[in-house]
Amino acid sequence: MARLACETKMGFYPTSTLSIKKVIEKTIIFPEKEIYALDCCAGEGEAIEMIGSEYNCKTYAVELDENRSKIAVSRNIDKVLNTDAINGVRKSNHWAGFNFLNPPYDISASGSRLELDFIERWGLTTTIGGVMMLVINPSSADEKMANALRLQGYRPMYSFYDPENEDYKSYGQFFIILHKQLPTFRASVQKFFSLFENPLDINSTDENDIDKINIRTGVAPKMFIEINIPRWKIEKQLDSSNLKRNFFRDLRDTSFQDASIEYPNEGQAAILIANGALNKTITLVNGDKVILKGTSFKEQKKEEQMGEETGTIDNVKVTDFYKTIVYGLNLTHGQFIKYE
Repeated sequence: MARLACETKMGFYPTSTLSIKKVIEKTIIFPEKEIYALDCCAGEGEAIEMIGSEYNCKTYAVELDENRSKIAVSRNIDKVLNTDAINGVRKSNHWAGFNFLNPPYDISASGSRLELDFIERWGLTTTIGGVMMLVINPSSADEKMANALRLQGYRPMYSFYDPENEDYKSYGQFFIILHKQLPTFRASVQKFFSLFENPLDINSTDENDIDKINIRTGVAPKMFIEINIPRWKIEKQLDSSNLKRNFFRDLRDTSFQDASIEYPNEGQAAILIANGALNKTITLVNGDKVILKGTSFKEQKKEEQMGEETGTIDNVKVTDFYKTIVYGLNLTHGQFIKYE
């Protein structure tokens, strides 16, 4: 079962990758070419990572929770977005060859079923000839869902349950295989209800009774980004760009070849930064443009000193030093970064 959107900081219930694999291998033929695969409710990314590695897929994922997104990023997944999949993503439609959709089972703030919201938003992402695997429970498999899938041009193909899956035992979870047709195609509502009401036991179904789908590869999405990039991603990109380590070197190399201070130390560079000397655009490894500004201020460090004759503290040594703060403005996304 997918994690509930309203309980994103609490427990979540990832679907068994073993059950997913059983359904895929009973129903789909993957070509030798690379497939573009999507999971818009990825959790920690276990399912989409398995799909990518087992079936030669370029993988894309979305997860709302920050901690689970960080785990997903550490996996072998090509692109992971950390945002609200309904309202926080800019995306293209009609590009995913394999669309794995395991939506949260709950009611939205507006009173609609979240499962239906996800189908209406992400069902459009499947390319013509691609497949959507919908992981669902009986409570939301109704006429509204059938009509939403019908209007998106899906042909209902198969539905299965796995009696060995704990989510089936607890929630009646089952898997629906849908084949995307031309936008004008309309299957009958009754065919959707037939899948909703009569899923087959995946372990007992004879493969000879299944006409496998030759899946289309899909294409790379023209757009698949967060509307607001999480702060932790920006900091990670800056770390990988070596910006913290190299900005003093960049300052020396570009600004002071003809000046009286040929190689400023960090204290001198701090003063120069405070006067606006560092004012050039730097490109990070991800292509973002960043401009640096800085300031510096003098602080004092006090050290107590002990008298050699008295053996007691009888003096305090005061040393001046400069502290530098550098502000980075991400020109691409309009966000600030601060280094001290």
